[in-house]
Amino acid sequence: MARIRIAAAADVPPGAMVSAQAGEVQVVVCNEDGALHAFKDECPHRNAPISQGNFVDGRLICPWHAWEFRCADGCYDYNPEIQLQRYAVTVEDGAIYIDA
Repeated sequence: MARIRIAAAADVPPGAMVSAQAGEVQVVVCNEDGALHAFKDECPHRNAPISQGNFVDGRLICPWHAWEFRCADGCYDYNPEIQLQRYAVTVEDGAIYIDA
């Protein structure tokens, strides 16, 4: 896996999300109360870009059909077997990195 810099940690304060290109994959990083989580920027339902939806109360909400995924683990609220593709996140020297 490649370690890829996504953004400055200061650019993703609690309650925020950002979308970034990570190699050939578009990712979304969300900050839930100081914990950073990264996912492929694609809803497993119809491939909508999750980053164009909302991030509310710890949930990433798909812009097309309002499917809600928990930021903590990427699971769909109504069926936890359906999940966003997750990436490991690290913060080093004020920058956010993922393993992709």
